[in-house]
Amino acid sequence: MKSDGDEVHDDPSRDEGSRPVITLVRFRVGTAPLSAEEQRTLFERTAPRYRSIPGLRRKWFLSAPGLGGGLYEWRSRAAALAWFDGAWFERMRSTYGADPELEWFDAPCVVDNERGAIELRIAPG
Repeated sequence: MKSDGDEVHDDPSRDEGSRPVITLVRFRVGTAPLSAEEQRTLFERTAPRYRSIPGLRRKWFLSAPGLGGGLYEWRSRAAALAWFDGAWFERMRSTYGADPELEWFDAPCVVDNERGAIELRIAPG
């Protein structure tokens, strides 16, 4: 379902297997927060690799005191599961010294104020 302005429309092109999914990843980091310059250097080095991951629509890098993380928007759960494999968990453990926690969310409705649109991503029933 898509909308322009106040109208909301169904998007019948989406089936259950291709519905977007959101993954929230959190992991513990050292107690000292990174400076703005350290963050810039880190993101300039790591962010480009996310441009070529199949099925990844968007990734937000997240930070909070003592925590790091990411919010991932995937085209499908299958694409997300292909990325978050055993090798990914091992990289996270070796890089951050902690096991990441993942939370999964379906995204059945999106309000996109940038485009002025509302999308209902629910298969017709």
